[in-house]
Amino acid sequence: MHAFDNIEKSGFHHGEYVGYAAGSVWRIKKTNSTYGNWIAICRDDPTIPHIYAFRLAVMSPKLAATESFFRDRLAKASA
Repeated sequence: MHAFDNIEKSGFHHGEYVGYAAGSVWRIKKTNSTYGNWIAICRDDPTIPHIYAFRLAVMSPKLAATESFFRDRLAKASA
């Protein structure tokens, strides 16, 4: 596995990964979906849409992109 800044192997679930983005923890696991081979599910806020990717190398920047998306969303809500 390549080293990613925001994804690491899960110490509790075999074959799964843990992602960190937007101040939340994301559970990343394999899926059979046509959207991608991997799905990231936000553990802290179930209203946040899931993120799909075909490779972890693609998932990492998608998780990083959620940072700015939710920062902008919170800024609009507080304005």
